[in-house]
Amino acid sequence: MKKIVHSVLLAVLFAATSLARAGLVDLSQDPVFITQDLLNFSSANLGHTVALDKGAKAGASGNYFSDKYYFTTGEVYDLSSLITSLRPGASQGLTLTGFELRNANGIVFHGTQDISAGHPADEQAWSFSSVHPLEVGFYFIEINGYVASANGGSYGGNVAVASVPEADTYAMLLAGLGLLGFTARRRRAALRG
Repeated sequence: MKKIVHSVLLAVLFAATSLARAGLVDLSQDPVFITQDLLNFSSANLGHTVALDKGAKAGASGNYFSDKYYFTTGEVYDLSSLITSLRPGASQGLTLTGFELRNANGIVFHGTQDISAGHPADEQAWSFSSVHPLEVGFYFIEINGYVASANGGSYGGNVAVASVPEADTYAMLLAGLGLLGFTARRRRAALRG
C-alpha cells in the first residue's frame, strides 16, 4: 500500500511539473526606473534582449514579456517615444504586440505600429507622441510581445520629454513683444515728426 501511495504521489508530481512547463513562460525584465535620465538628459533609452529559457517554446502560445519603464514628472511635459525591433520573418526575432503609456487611471496613449515605407520590411517600429501635455504625476511605458523563434531577439528605443512653458511665461513673452512694438512705433513717429 505504501508503495502505491508513493508511486501515485510521484506520478502527480511529474504531471504537475509537465503542466507547469507547458504553460506560458514570462520573459519580462524587472521594472526599469527612468526618472533620473529624463531629469538629467530629457531622454532615456528603452531596450531588452530576450532569450528563451530552457523548456520555453517560441511563439505567442509559449512565452510573453511585458516590460515596464517607470517615471514621475515634476512639471508639465510633452512626451514622445519610439521603439524598433528587427524581425526578419514571421517566425523570427521578437513580435511586439503593444506599446503604451499608462498611469494609475489606465492607458494615457496607445502606441501605433509604423508600417510606412520609411522602415525596412524586417523592422517593427512603434511610436507615440503626446497630443496634450502630461500632467505632473507617475507614469509607465509598457512594451508587450513574445519571442517568435528559439534564437530570441531584442528591441530598442528612446523616450524624450520637453517642458511646456507655463501661462505666465507666455504672458511675459506677449508683454515683451508689445513693448517692442510700442517702442518701434514711437521711433517711427519721432523720425516722421
